[in-house]
Amino acid sequence: MASPTLRAVVITQSLAGGALPEAFAGMEDRRYPHLLDAHTPIEIIELTVPAERAAALALELSAALKPQLYYAHMLNEERMLVAFPRTVVDIPRGDSGAIDHARRVGALFDIPDEQMRFAEMWDTDHPDAPAQPEASTR
Repeated sequence: MASPTLRAVVITQSLAGGALPEAFAGMEDRRYPHLLDAHTPIEIIELTVPAERAAALALELSAALKPQLYYAHMLNEERMLVAFPRTVVDIPRGDSGAIDHARRVGALFDIPDEQMRFAEMWDTDHPDAPAQPEASTR
């Protein structure tokens, strides 16, 4: 059975207006710095999203993204929703066809292929990071 929530991961710099849509009020869990592509400093926002609202919230998020270079995602044990600008792709866990489709969609928005390692995101928060330490002391 699927979790009643999904964890959303959003890059602050991906938001066209600089802030999450109002529909996400009260869902934010934490913010932290991250190096995108091992060189570009960004801020990650993590949120807990109710499963019954996930699809609608993914659409809201897709409308708030800058038109190029970024996506956001929500996931639980069984599915991932990837929000691209004005587009959402649903990826059931283990569905390589859906992963390939999401990567093709991301390419339309000039997202580097190495930043779309969706198959690994169920097990590793940021598979594009140069190293995955067990625990960060920063």
